[in-house]
Amino acid sequence: MYGERHQLTHEFPELQHTIHQLKIQDGDFASLLKEYEHTDKTIHVLEKQKQPTTDARMLDLKVKRLNLKDQLYSELRQYHS
Repeated sequence: MYGERHQLTHEFPELQHTIHQLKIQDGDFASLLKEYEHTDKTIHVLEKQKQPTTDARMLDLKVKRLNLKDQLYSELRQYHS
């Protein structure tokens, strides 16, 4: 949704414990999560503060966030299984 944050723990509430564990134990996961959170925050700021940007840049950011979420979810499912 427009103007909402997409924090991973809200996207996958049933995996909150796993997210926390991987964030602590897995440096690659932690890096991906940090990049995801930064991208999500950038999108949120641009939407909420109505910062000028191009449609192409916004689309690129949203696609990047989606790809990062897919990667993170894949790792979460492997660890959680």
